This record gives sequence, C-alpha cells and structure tokens, in this order.
Amino acid sequence: MGLRLIRHLYETIGMDLDQIRMDLEYITQARDIPEGESLRSVLARLDACAQIPGLHDRLEHYLTKRSYAKALVWLDNPDSPHHP
Repeated sequence: MGLRLIRHLYETIGMDLDQIRMDLEYITQARDIPEGESLRSVLARLDACAQIPGLHDRLEHYLTKRSYAKALVWLDNPDSPHHP
C-alpha cells in the first residue's frame, strides 16, 4: 500500500511533494534553512500545501495541525500507524 500511496501523492500534488518534504525537514531542523529563506515563508508554504485539493487525509491532518514531525515520518512510511 505504501508505494501506491506515494504514487498517488505524486500524481495529486506532483513535484510539490519534494518541496513539502524539504520544508518539513527545515521546520523539524533535520535540514538547515537556506540563506535567503525564512521560517515564516516555510510555514506559509506548508499552510498553503494543507489546502491542496486531493491531498491525502492524513497528510492534510498533520499539516493543518502543524504536526510537522509526524508528517515527515508519515511521508517516509505512509503505512506507519497514526498517533493522535
């Protein structure tokens, strides 16, 4: 199921998925925010991504609730159990 779900995400939101992953890594400090980028702009992009039509329910939930670490874990393993 995981591979099919990832394929669906790419079909639904395309290359934005790569940007979402990078933004989540910036927010969770897994990756340094590049020079010229701000935390505010990263948060704004993630908030906008939560509004993408057809976004998977769980990813939408994590982004809407700003559960960014959970969203990143879920992107790496969409079959992972949901922890409210």
